[in-house]
Amino acid sequence: MTPFPLSPDDTVYLNAPNLQQETEKILRLRRAGRISDRDWLLRHAALTDRQTLGADPADGKVQAALQRSVGQLIAFDTANGTTAGPLTTDDPAWAADPRGYIRQEYAIWATGNLRP
Repeated sequence: MTPFPLSPDDTVYLNAPNLQQETEKILRLRRAGRISDRDWLLRHAALTDRQTLGADPADGKVQAALQRSVGQLIAFDTANGTTAGPLTTDDPAWAADPRGYIRQEYAIWATGNLRP
């Protein structure tokens, strides 16, 4: 598989925990009921985004997982008015770049929740 270049926006994950640690943490929080639905959807979508960086854009399985994650986050934010970033869920930019929505929202969340 040919590695594809990463977007400059991928720096949003610079201080994110490694994939295994983050997966274990959000699953543990979810089982204990200590993570909000929104944080679960956001962090899960960010994990999916990170796990699929460099994947072949023609890989239907990868794209379906990514679309499902971002779709759930956008649906939740639309229904609850919980978009944190400047571009809301109905912005046309997300049709062309759904990963951008995850990254916008994760960057804002990470500012208050992650230590460098």
